Amino acid sequence: MRTELFVQYDLCDTTALQDAQESTESNAAFANIRLIKEDIAAPKYGTLEHNFFLLDGNCEEFPDNPDNLVYFSSRQSGADGTFAEKQSVNVGFLTKHSSIGLTFHFLDEYPLEIHVKWHDIFGQIIAEKTFYPDSVDYFARHHVEEYARLEIIFVKTLPYHNVKLQHIKYGTTILWGNDTIKTGKLINDTDPIADKIATDKLTFDLVDADDEFNLGNITGLHKFFQRKQRMLPYEIVEGRKITLGTFFLKDISTSKNISKLSAIDYKGMLANADFKDGKMYNGALAGTVIDEIMAAAGIEDYTVDDETANTPICGTLKIQTCQKALREVLFATGSIISTAHRTNIEIRKQDKEVKHTVERSRKFETSVKTSDYVSDINVKYKTWTLEDKVSEITKGNYGVGTHTIQLSSPAANLATNFGTIVKQMPYYVILKIDTAPTSEVKISGNKYIGTELAASSSIEDIKSGEVRNAKTFTGTLLDFAAAKKAADNILEYYQLQLILQVKYLAKNEIAGYWAELENTVKAHGNYTAAIESLTTDLTGGFISTAKARGYYKFVTEWCYAGNELYASDGLGEII
Repeated sequence: MRTELFVQYDLCDTTALQDAQESTESNAAFANIRLIKEDIAAPKYGTLEHNFFLLDGNCEEFPDNPDNLVYFSSRQSGADGTFAEKQSVNVGFLTKHSSIGLTFHFLDEYPLEIHVKWHDIFGQIIAEKTFYPDSVDYFARHHVEEYARLEIIFVKTLPYHNVKLQHIKYGTTILWGNDTIKTGKLINDTDPIADKIATDKLTFDLVDADDEFNLGNITGLHKFFQRKQRMLPYEIVEGRKITLGTFFLKDISTSKNISKLSAIDYKGMLANADFKDGKMYNGALAGTVIDEIMAAAGIEDYTVDDETANTPICGTLKIQTCQKALREVLFATGSIISTAHRTNIEIRKQDKEVKHTVERSRKFETSVKTSDYVSDINVKYKTWTLEDKVSEITKGNYGVGTHTIQLSSPAANLATNFGTIVKQMPYYVILKIDTAPTSEVKISGNKYIGTELAASSSIEDIKSGEVRNAKTFTGTLLDFAAAKKAADNILEYYQLQLILQVKYLAKNEIAGYWAELENTVKAHGNYTAAIESLTTDLTGGFISTAKARGYYKFVTEWCYAGNELYASDGLGEII
């Protein structure tokens, strides 16, 4: 089987696009420079440019009020292709930026010459260069660091033509393939009981022939690596493209012209940001809380199924990473998170429908063992009440300025003896002090008191030869009903005692989904299991090793305690 690994890497300044403030004094009245961030598409319009189009119907008639043109030079070039009046775009930034160059997306055709000037925060030119585009998507490579303003001057085009610019990217896109990548590995993890959120990881080695990624090369591309730059890996298997996910650079190292890059998925990025605005929730919809967590992490590309989004939750979220906060929501709703084989995040309720079949013809080896028997599940949670009495919440010495003060335990109705409280949340307060000197500040209010409770799920008549074994879990967004449901679901899952490890030629199998694993011996039944993790060799034939928990297909009632477990057509239901 022929396989190839490709990694598309966006080597761009990740904040420049949104920070940019574009302006121009040479735009046509019907074009809108404010649209330049959107990278919008536009058809080829028939325009009055010299030898621009044939009367064959391939161009659309120019509309009275176009809404998809970004920059359309207000003047046409002359007979020699130059402009009698300056045609340019200026870009200012609120903060300093660095990039390996600029990628211009022109509409229909490209200008023949452009000149770019980079300015510092004082307006001084720190770099300038002339470029000669040769495509409508043109990368103007020039390493510039710490610039605060750009001036892009369109010098020359075809005679009697306009310049049509649609988008600017502050960097470029690199595509690594089999000629560069030597080894690659992908690890996908999804917890079917939502007790944890595990990060998916991509690692690969590539030949660094030009020494671009060696940290000792002071002009290398590594200087423009940023943590939020995207990697889009995909595998070509027998001519079929398989998207592997969206990843973000984590680490890079180089030895003897071999660079090792490691990257994490969106789930890992959730661990890099804190969720501070947790509240006391009493029936809030999970979808609303998920939106708040994603906003805190700066993630927009995600989906949440309706059942999860409309699940009410009770409890609280303390200050913690966005990954841990989201874990609490998923544990409370019985939902899972996945980024495998997707370009975004998927959050959905767990289901037991068999999505994949791993045929014995694709399997290399299978090992099966039995996990410890579990007879009891306890899920701990807290209920919260607000005290009537006013207590001292915290105190300290603070001077002039704005201070964010974290609270060791949640509180409400906060007041201060000095300064002004400009914002208060259950777990922090923002205090503003306008006068000196430094003084002792006391914050008082009503404390929330938590009472720890637990819900349990047990098997009354345990299996013959087994002894009782309990596991305990904790959630902070639970009431009794939600804790009891979580305990029931976890106990049901742990009754699947077969732990399978299967090495096979991969296709579309995804961690978090259920699969039928064909037995290597035809005379015996197959296995049905939830895939918990997949480790895939991306350059050695697209071979995966799956860890899964499940059951032998010909089970009887005594070895599966649950509601319904769906299999594919013809396999029936186990009740």
